[in-house]
Amino acid sequence: MATLELILDFKRCELWSWEPHLTGHQTARLVKQRMTPRGNIRVAYLGPRDEEPESLVVVKMARDNEVATLEKEYRIYMDRLAHLQGSVVPICYGLFRGKVDGERFACMLLEYCRGTVTYSLAEQNDQIMLGVCKLHQAGILHGSLDDMHHIVCSNIGVRIVDFSDVIETHRCPGAGPLLMHPNGTWVAGSSGRGCPELMLMEKIYGLLDRRR
Repeated sequence: MATLELILDFKRCELWSWEPHLTGHQTARLVKQRMTPRGNIRVAYLGPRDEEPESLVVVKMARDNEVATLEKEYRIYMDRLAHLQGSVVPICYGLFRGKVDGERFACMLLEYCRGTVTYSLAEQNDQIMLGVCKLHQAGILHGSLDDMHHIVCSNIGVRIVDFSDVIETHRCPGAGPLLMHPNGTWVAGSSGRGCPELMLMEKIYGLLDRRR
């Protein structure tokens, strides 16, 4: 068993995890920075209990009837996406549960991915395309990647986030990047009959003119 003391808006909340791979007792102190308008995703300093927390993490929180959705997302991270943590998706450090103000409460700790991007736009687009292909190889159809809201670009690379409403049993032919010419035609050897999400990603991030 592991515990987490979450310092939430001047309240100290005691949370628990019974995951066998988690041990020890930690403190997470939320900072004022909110990563969503709702405030359910925040940045925190994490560290051992009774010490000043120093490591930055992202805390995704859920209350009451939203807890089940967060639990589902955590299961996806630890099951289908376990081999992609730290490369395509953020590292997931655990899910902790308890009660806050009499309501069910849960929070998931994720890798903090921020910092000045040092790679080119072409390299960024390559990472996005390859990352989405790896998600599809793992059976995950994200469904919300037509903008950058769920794609985080940082000094450690590209990470795809938010798996609360994905399809887990996706199958598509090849699950590899297609090649589309800027004029809208498919390059010889590629097929325009592939997976709709991969085709959309190719239109947005994979045009040949960026590879020249």
